[in-house]
Parts: sequence; structure tokens; C-alpha cells
Amino acid sequence: MELLARYSGITAIIVYLFIFWVYLQIKKNRKPSVEAEEPAVKSAPVVAEERYPLDINDEDATVAALIASIEYRQEKGTDVRVLSVREVR
Repeated sequence: MELLARYSGITAIIVYLFIFWVYLQIKKNRKPSVEAEEPAVKSAPVVAEERYPLDINDEDATVAALIASIEYRQEKGTDVRVLSVREVR
């Protein structure tokens, strides 16, 4: 009993360190892995070029933009939001 009383401080420190280590291991395992997530869609780098806004009254261009957004949605399987449309010459 004397031996236990003499080293109780060291024993307590070791026990607390062990509990803290177990806590860190559990916390590390609960984090969702970044690799498992699908990477966000990155837009192409913007090149300094002349841009022409799409004429909303141009029926062919409007249909082309609509079909492109539908095809992209079918390819990716997620919702799509068209932010801007421009004509490439």
C-alpha cells in the first residue's frame, strides 16, 4: 500500500495520458475522409479574350445553352445552375 501511495501521482499521469491518447484516436477515426468526397467542379481558367453576351432572342443559342445544361446534368447526376452563357467565336 505504501508503494501505491508513493507513486499515485505518476500512475494518475500515465492513466490520464492513456485516456487522452484513446480520445485522440477515436476523434481521428470519426473525421470524414477528404478523399472519399467527390471533388468540386472547377471552372476553366478565364483567358483574356473578347466575350460576346448571348442574345436571349436568338432561339438557336438559347436552345443550345439549354441542351448543354441538360447533358451536363445527366453526365454528373447533380443539379445544375447556369450562371452565364457566352458565345465563343
